[in-house]
Amino acid sequence: MASQSELEPLSPNDYGIRRPLQSQFSQGSSSVGANSWSFWRRHPKKTAQLQQNDGNGNYKLKSRSAKKSNRGYSLGSRKGWKPLSMEPAILVLITLLTLLIAGAVEVLAHLSQSRGGLALSRTQDEIPQYAMISYLYVPNIVAVLYSLIWSWVDLDVKRMQPWFELSKPEGATAENSMFLDYPYDFIATVPVKAARRRHWPVFFAGTVTVVIFWLITPLQSSIMGTGFVNKTEPAIISTRSSLVPLANQPALLNNEILNTGFAVEWLGQSFPSFTTPDYAILPFYIDNDPGASQQQLNWTAETTKLWTELECRPANTYWSPTLGRTFDNGQGCNISVVIQFTSNFSMYYIGYYDSPFADWSLSESPECPSSANAEHQFLAIWAATDYPTDAEVNVTALFCQPSYYKQQVMVTIVTDGYKPQNASVQPISPPETLTEREFNSTSFEFLIAIGMPRETPLLIKRDFPFEQVMQLGPRLDKANLTINFPNMVGYALAGRNEPATPYGDPNTLHEAFNRAHKYLFALAVNQLLSNETDVGNSTAVSSFQQSGIIVSRLYSAIVESLLLLVAIFTISLMWFCHKSTSYLKANPSSISRLVAIFRNGSETNELFRPVDHADEKSLAELFQGDKFRLARNRNKDTQSLYIEKIDDSEQQHSEKRFDKPTGYYAPIRPTALRREMGLLFGVIQIGALIGVFYLKAQNDKENGLIRPSTNFEVLQILENYIPTAFATFSEPFWVLLNRFLCLLQPFKTMSTGRSEPSKSIETTYTALPPQLVIWRALRARHLMLVMICMIALLSNVLAVGLGALFNEDLTTANYTATFTPNVAPLFDNQSVSGLEQYAYIAMSNISTGTSLPPWTTPDYFFQPYTVNSGSESNSSSTYRVSTRGFSVNANCTAVPSSKVAVKFPPKLGDDCIDDGSYFVEIAKKAIRTSETTRPSGLSSIEYNGSRNTSCGRAITYGWGRTPQGRDMNATVEASFTFCQPYFQTAMFDVRHDSIGNILAYEQMSDISTHLDGDDGDVQTKRMIAQMNDMLGIASYMQWHNDTFTRDWMSYLVVISLNSRDFLDPKKPPPDPNDLLPTIEKLYRQLFVIVLGANLQLFAPGDQTLSLTGQKLTDETRIFVDQNAFIITVTILGLNIIALVIFYSRGVMVNLPRVPTTIGSILAFVSASHILLDDDRESSLSEDIKEAKTYSFGRYIGVDQKVHLGIDMDPHVALVDPASLKEKRSFIYRILPSGLRKRKEIGPVSDSTWL
Repeated sequence: MASQSELEPLSPNDYGIRRPLQSQFSQGSSSVGANSWSFWRRHPKKTAQLQQNDGNGNYKLKSRSAKKSNRGYSLGSRKGWKPLSMEPAILVLITLLTLLIAGAVEVLAHLSQSRGGLALSRTQDEIPQYAMISYLYVPNIVAVLYSLIWSWVDLDVKRMQPWFELSKPEGATAENSMFLDYPYDFIATVPVKAARRRHWPVFFAGTVTVVIFWLITPLQSSIMGTGFVNKTEPAIISTRSSLVPLANQPALLNNEILNTGFAVEWLGQSFPSFTTPDYAILPFYIDNDPGASQQQLNWTAETTKLWTELECRPANTYWSPTLGRTFDNGQGCNISVVIQFTSNFSMYYIGYYDSPFADWSLSESPECPSSANAEHQFLAIWAATDYPTDAEVNVTALFCQPSYYKQQVMVTIVTDGYKPQNASVQPISPPETLTEREFNSTSFEFLIAIGMPRETPLLIKRDFPFEQVMQLGPRLDKANLTINFPNMVGYALAGRNEPATPYGDPNTLHEAFNRAHKYLFALAVNQLLSNETDVGNSTAVSSFQQSGIIVSRLYSAIVESLLLLVAIFTISLMWFCHKSTSYLKANPSSISRLVAIFRNGSETNELFRPVDHADEKSLAELFQGDKFRLARNRNKDTQSLYIEKIDDSEQQHSEKRFDKPTGYYAPIRPTALRREMGLLFGVIQIGALIGVFYLKAQNDKENGLIRPSTNFEVLQILENYIPTAFATFSEPFWVLLNRFLCLLQPFKTMSTGRSEPSKSIETTYTALPPQLVIWRALRARHLMLVMICMIALLSNVLAVGLGALFNEDLTTANYTATFTPNVAPLFDNQSVSGLEQYAYIAMSNISTGTSLPPWTTPDYFFQPYTVNSGSESNSSSTYRVSTRGFSVNANCTAVPSSKVAVKFPPKLGDDCIDDGSYFVEIAKKAIRTSETTRPSGLSSIEYNGSRNTSCGRAITYGWGRTPQGRDMNATVEASFTFCQPYFQTAMFDVRHDSIGNILAYEQMSDISTHLDGDDGDVQTKRMIAQMNDMLGIASYMQWHNDTFTRDWMSYLVVISLNSRDFLDPKKPPPDPNDLLPTIEKLYRQLFVIVLGANLQLFAPGDQTLSLTGQKLTDETRIFVDQNAFIITVTILGLNIIALVIFYSRGVMVNLPRVPTTIGSILAFVSASHILLDDDRESSLSEDIKEAKTYSFGRYIGVDQKVHLGIDMDPHVALVDPASLKEKRSFIYRILPSGLRKRKEIGPVSDSTWL
């Protein structure tokens, strides 16, 4: 129901005003309204008397200059009413809580520093959920709750300071008591103002509040962060390795070492465990490793380091037409060598021992007798000429001798591959010579010089790859070396397929062979190891990397220091609160309780009656320098409190005038309540919301946000401090807004008229931190206040959300990269020969997992590209591009085991018939008629055969058995696999590393058997025919009674299946269906290896046809936490909605000042009927008291004059806010203030009068 004031103007009868009084005011309303109150006053002795108008329409208030007596003042006890928050017990508890929090921070920092981190786990994703939640939210929650406690203390201290000042025996000036408004000041300026006024309780409480809001709360969110931690734990070595006895070493020093050296140096295979290019260490192993399940695990222990060094000296060189060049070592050994050229360079490695596999040896020379030194020397020669002319030959020759050493060292091993870390090697003992009794250096030097073991193949049988010397000529096709160079030259130049010009320098030549000796010796040591459990020194250290929550020592120390400062200030606050005198009998938390104090100070009330419509500035200036104090009236039994004004004899008598029209006043609106401020704050909130949404969008789009720095402390500031600081800077605005609304809500209610006491003068909103009055506001149904209280509370939750908004984690970042093709997706008319090096690549890949050539997988070779990825590239980056893949399908068919005929048509195989059974018959004939060395008894044979290119792309594999190998007519059973390969290609989405190793691929198109531009598939058929020619070499076919392999395909099948059953003569021929998948896989793998190792087979790539792909890099990035994001955007959204509602509807505009001070409220009630003697009030029943209502507006006071303020109904006429608004034209509003003409104040609208 609408109030009467909204329906029609109130009449005097509505207020029970006597007609003569009403008539008196109605007659003089116009004149009084046009005039103003003005008064001069001296400090009165007892009462102030309003004298008659001075003839100019002004009134003067005079006072006597006598000094005020203290007869109404009671010294009393200091133990008047004080808030609970200022009690020593509470402040001691807060001090203990502060020290407890500081201690908890220190404990966490100490644990983090001693352990390396908290909640340590293998990866960040494995950190326990409770730990992550605690790290993200608990510090913020604790800080928020702690700040709420101090908000309570701070508010009580600030609102009690005026009463402390008034309770002093000497009183206090008005500006230091009656007009103090600390609770409504900007919190950053309060400590400064309090210090200047020497209001020490406010200084300490205000400083603590600033420290908590803007230092501790933001900083505590920066104390902890996630990161990687290096941990070390003691461990026990359970197993060590040592060199096998000398007698067992020759059999182990075989060309498997050279094959491994080829794979390591030419194919990129990793060195074996505990081995580096420069040395090897004796392995050790740890059981029950404390870091077994962790990442980047390292072992540190004492062990033996083994290595070799070459000592070289220039050879004395002589030339003769008959002997060629003679090289003399100056120690009684010389050799003559005829240097041959088929290119510009020739290089030789001539060892001491002779062998059928060696072209030269020092022992062949009669001028080089056997001796302890000579047997371990070799001659290295580099020669250059302008081939093919007979130009002068330049020669560099060195005689070199290796020495072998051992040394006790402390070393750290990376358990991922068991790789020694070179920088960690610390010598424990001086180097010692590794003697011939420990290492068979003779067999080792024979092996590397000749390319075969010292024992002849007739004595020891081995698998096919280890029965021949490694041929490295094709790998050095760009070195311009004369063909058939010694094997060791290929190892010395490994990985450096470039002209051999630099090796004419003796130092470079020495370094090349020294490097080869080192890594081959290290590989040989790895071949000679055996484990032993009799461990002497078992002490080791296990170090590993874990992810965990790291406590910043810097920020934790700062927070602890600040908390210690807070504790000291709390103790100081307790002391000053204890010393401060308070004569209050109860909490002055409502207007009604203030009225109970005001009603006894009639003299002070009379001073404030004429200034009820004054603004705050005018009010403060009017009473500036005047002293007031809170006194107890001894003349009454209740010892009632009242505020009295004290004269100061030392003060100069002066006149103070107040000129304001009584009918008009300009409504005041604090800065925080102005719509301009609301708009500014709203823009900030909208900007923050947009910023958070933008960061979330970037987070989802870019898979995380790029870290602007790698420094932990800097990141903590950016990720935690700044977001939390934003929340803590926003919260004071909401608290201030909330505090103003708590203050103004009773006035707003009374401005609507006839408000109940419980919803107006008896509300105690200002007694609690404004965020905590929500329940009181709900009971009073002050919904706008409820909304602002909720938003102020949510500001604390916003600090929690923003503090947990950003986290770091490891992710894969995507960047754009440009890819330029190295070759075209079309074969060129080039050929390739020699299977050995490609089979070695497959062997190394299958047996030890060595990487295949770049852009090659076991199933496909992909068109290679060169990547230009910009400045973000690094060695750990991977790349993603769409490219074409090339492969082959062996298309094999199994032919079951059957008996082989004794006789075959003589012309079988002369015809070119493209029929599988025809090719199988040819294979049967080859098996039956094989005349190679045939053993006695059970024998087996393997067949690999293909026809010439004109007879199709077919290859046959067979496995035969006979009970009597020497009998060519004995029964033979054989099974076969017949293959007719065909080409395959498709488009793929490929992921590779920086050197082209394929990490993953996905087929993006259908398989095709045709390449664009290859009419009739001529090129693809030719490639398959070449592949068959390399694999189908029947000359290797041989009957045998063992299980060793005699061709490459058989050996690759053995290492693929880890079985030799298909070779065993004691077992029947294998089921071809069991071998068929492996053969198809190996054929496919060998085909793509050939493509990957011979890019010349393809047409050159068009450099203008670049593609756009992706660069993928593992990076630690900043991620937006989903839960914290939801919390943040929800609260920011609610903030914006609340701002719109509040500033559009919730602002009161009919007060001449904001009643933030005691004096301001006193001026509103100084002439009110509610100040009547409470004796009459006490005699009324509760129902009658509750039936009374109160309003804010114009009323006829107890002095029978019109006043503005609070009074009981029906004495009040409501003020229409619209009547206080000055009408301004659009042109006036846009004019600069200096050009505006001030409008003279005229008569006020009648609607503002009674």
